[in-house]
Amino acid sequence: MNFPFNKAMDHQVDAHFQKDPSGRLVFLPSGRKGKAYFVDSKSDEEKIRAFVKMYRGAGAVISWVQQLCFLVWIVSFTTGAHRWTTEVGTASFFIFVLLLAVWVLWSLYKQTVPTFTSSLSEVGPDLRDQLTDVCPPPQRLRLLALASLLAGVVVLALGIVLATRRSAPKLPCPPKLSSTTTGSR
Repeated sequence: MNFPFNKAMDHQVDAHFQKDPSGRLVFLPSGRKGKAYFVDSKSDEEKIRAFVKMYRGAGAVISWVQQLCFLVWIVSFTTGAHRWTTEVGTASFFIFVLLLAVWVLWSLYKQTVPTFTSSLSEVGPDLRDQLTDVCPPPQRLRLLALASLLAGVVVLALGIVLATRRSAPKLPCPPKLSSTTTGSR
């Protein structure tokens, strides 16, 4: 059974591979920019694909944790239990930790790529412009992502509208001062 997360990661991995005009597979470690390497053996391709899938999967998990932390932070504002300085400090801490995790993941990726590409031959600049995608991105997946984004925006807008429509508790008005009580000296 192929889970949606695995499918999404496979599409992310496919974005790192292209083919030259003769049909040879090319690995692009940094996406469309940067160096490119010919992958001639199936075992090298499988190792590189597994490595890139681990990197992309870890990046997706970090992104999800970041979004979950952001939602928890936003929900904590409605409780009124904290001061704004505590909220800003908490948010800054989470942002720092998650950015540190992303930086560590990226630096490990950049350090590990040369071990996978040391035995591969580099693609010349003359062939760089002639590379084509291994498999085009699926239209269904794009439509699903767009529909999910639209639904999320609608739910968020409804949540904001409902949250702002809450009426403040009505406090009793103080009694009006009459001229007879203020006029005595």
